[in-house]
Amino acid sequence: MSVQIIKGKYLIFKSDKTSEVKFRKELSKLIIDTFGKKDYTIDETTKIISFSLDYFVEKFREICLNETSVRFYQHIFKFHEHSVEIVYNFSDERNNQDSEIDFNYIAKYRRVLKYILEMGCEVKMHNQEASTIALKTRIENKLNDLLFLGEMILTCVSLYAEQTMIEDINEIRFEDDLYVFSRKHHYDFIFQHIKQEFGGQLTKAVVDNTEYAGLADLKQALKNCFDISYDNVGHIIASIHEQNKSKGGDVVGVNWDAFPLNLSAMFGVDSENAKLFFKGLTLDKSNKMPLLDLACKPYKLNRYLYKPIIIWNIEGEDYALVGKHSWSETFIQLASNAIPWGKAPEEWLKNNCFRKYVNEKEDAHDKWLDDAVEEKLIHNKIYYERNLKSIDNVDINNEEVGEIDFIIISEKLKKIFIADCKHLLGRYDTPNQRNDYNVFVSGKKPYNKTLERKVTWFKKNKQLIQNHFDKKYQSVFIDILDFEIEGIFIINTPTLYMYNSTFRIYSITQIENVVLGTHEDPTFTIFVDEADKTGILNINYPYFNKPQYNIIDPFEDTEQENP
Repeated sequence: MSVQIIKGKYLIFKSDKTSEVKFRKELSKLIIDTFGKKDYTIDETTKIISFSLDYFVEKFREICLNETSVRFYQHIFKFHEHSVEIVYNFSDERNNQDSEIDFNYIAKYRRVLKYILEMGCEVKMHNQEASTIALKTRIENKLNDLLFLGEMILTCVSLYAEQTMIEDINEIRFEDDLYVFSRKHHYDFIFQHIKQEFGGQLTKAVVDNTEYAGLADLKQALKNCFDISYDNVGHIIASIHEQNKSKGGDVVGVNWDAFPLNLSAMFGVDSENAKLFFKGLTLDKSNKMPLLDLACKPYKLNRYLYKPIIIWNIEGEDYALVGKHSWSETFIQLASNAIPWGKAPEEWLKNNCFRKYVNEKEDAHDKWLDDAVEEKLIHNKIYYERNLKSIDNVDINNEEVGEIDFIIISEKLKKIFIADCKHLLGRYDTPNQRNDYNVFVSGKKPYNKTLERKVTWFKKNKQLIQNHFDKKYQSVFIDILDFEIEGIFIINTPTLYMYNSTFRIYSITQIENVVLGTHEDPTFTIFVDEADKTGILNINYPYFNKPQYNIIDPFEDTEQENP
């Protein structure tokens, strides 16, 4: 273990992995005692993953609830603040192999630190411990444990999400009576390919093109609707930290009322508006999620990422803490990854003006992707129609069909694409992307069913498409009655389901090549050399189908013997 100093000032705790042995040994015995030691079925594998997740969650909770010194949580608070500042100050170094920052480690590290801070809301803390060597050692040991447990919580949640989306993907085996979680077949190889492909596409995702990706708009909405200046709130937080500098600055708690009272007294903000504003940003034991939900439902706003004022009970009194970097992180996340999808703190939505702003932002955001698609079609002189509610005087804006985002004609492929644009949240891990899978496949109105209905209708009414485009393009249009009709989705940012979907899903970076007929799905050939089989896998789209192995017979003699 060591506390590393990054960029000459930021403290980052690096785990030494010693905690893995004790937890892995204990869980392995529990799995064997409960499920036996054998080749598990898919259903048994899923149950073991869930069983393991419960184990890691309970151990994590136990450590946090048994740690009652506020000193411990203050150290976690400071580590977290440093990690956030690193990410936002040096994000341009993500793809720099020479950077001293391990961004993959920081990503998991920050999430686990957030878990610990949120668990602190459930703890009755004391302030009776001085900073000693014994405290330092205890912090190191517990943080080692919690970082391992937190990483395994994230791992199990990902494994469980994969189990529900992909056929026969994970296996659990034992080496020296210790569990090993691994992916089967060619799936690990495909995940590595996807990771590389995501990296390039994420940088080109369609986002709010207003100033600072919507942050300036959000600040203006707060001013218009609550009469609250974002900068004034920042001054209040900075002032509170400065007043408590001798006691610990930003890791010292104050009475929660200090925030709205100061905002009203210093800047004349209506007291109810001030309370609603700060309440919407406050996380305490009454509104925090259980740890299991926190890990499994990353799309929920009741988490520290979106509520940077955290309430801890210290010596029987509730105190509020807020870090300036976590504060900034929250507003960036709200502007870019919440409000455009109609999500905002419940307390803020009680304000009619702000609710209207969120609704308008959600409506506008639906057009970003459509505009980007149209721009590419125009540039390449592709025949298309956008946002159809009727075609050749036939109303289709009904339950049988519904509005069509795009009809696109590909002369090269002799195809008519019926395209639905889906502006997805940026999701960078499997649990998050499970939500994309759900909206396409299941739910009340799955996207796949909706598109299937549209495609079926247009296959029966292809002449209407011909008539519509004959009128729009008149003498230059072509005969498309023998063209194939295909339903596709166009998305703003990549997601796992696009590699195994019922209808093809293409990102905005791919759609030009798709329509022009130059898009090619990668294909792979993998040689498999395992104890129970040796063979060759030819992998094509869809990439997550359980493969058929071309088995190589090791005893087959390929040479012709002389008669």
